[in-house]
Amino acid sequence: MKKTILLFLITLISGVLNAQTYNAAYVKALYAKYPTKKHSLCPACKIWVNPYYTSIADTQRHMPICTKEVLTKANYAKVAALKLPRSGVFGGWQPVTGQPNEDGVYTAANKVVKPKGDEIAKGHCNAWILNAFTQDAAIFSDTYTFNAACESQGQNVGTEIASENYTRQLLATQDVTEWVGCYGAEATFTDGKVTDTEPAYYWKVLKFGSTTICYWMPNNKTESVALLPKRVISYAQLVKNLGFDPQKVLP
Repeated sequence: MKKTILLFLITLISGVLNAQTYNAAYVKALYAKYPTKKHSLCPACKIWVNPYYTSIADTQRHMPICTKEVLTKANYAKVAALKLPRSGVFGGWQPVTGQPNEDGVYTAANKVVKPKGDEIAKGHCNAWILNAFTQDAAIFSDTYTFNAACESQGQNVGTEIASENYTRQLLATQDVTEWVGCYGAEATFTDGKVTDTEPAYYWKVLKFGSTTICYWMPNNKTESVALLPKRVISYAQLVKNLGFDPQKVLP
C-alpha cells in the first residue's frame, strides 16, 4: 500500500513539474522556431512553414496570398475534448518573427470604417476553431499577415463563416484539405508605422475525396451566410482570377 501511494505521489509530482506553461515567453520562443523565407509568388512574398499549415504572404501588403492546411477528422474531434479558451495566449494575435505587430493598424482602420457602418476584423484564412485541437496550432492560427488580413465584419460573419461551418460538417466524417488566400485591394489602413491592404476578395478551395469546391468571396459588409452558394466558382476560373494554381504553388 505504501509503495502504491509513493508511486502515485511520484507520478503526480512529475506531471506538475513537466506541465507546460503557456505565456508570452513560450509564444515568442515558439515562433522563433519557424523562420520565414523569401518566395517568388510576389516581390515581397515570404513563405512560412509550421507544423500545422503553410502560408505564402505578401509582407508589404500584410495579407496571405496562398495558404494550405490538411484538416483531419481525428484532429477536429480533439477540439471539443480539449476545450481551449479563446483568451490569453490562445486568443491573442502575434506577428511571425521579424514582422511588425499590427494591433495599431486594426485600431486605426476601425476609426475610419465604423462611422460608415462597417468594421474591420482580423480575418483568418485558417479558422481558429479548426486549429484548436492543440495549443500550438491555436496560437499559430492567430498570426498577423500569414493567416489574416483586414476583413469586413460582414464578410467575416457572412460567407466566410458559412464556408467554415460547411468545413466542420465535412470534418465530422472525413478529412479535408483547404487552400485559402486573399486577392486584390479594396483600401489601405495605417497607424503611421505599418500599412495594411484590405483585400477585395477572400478565396477558398476545399478538397475532400474526389470533390473540389471553390469559393470567390467579396470582402464587403453586404455579404451574408445565405450568399455562399452564389460564391462558388470553378477551379479553372479561380486559377484564372488568381493568376496562379494554388495546388501547384503549395502541392
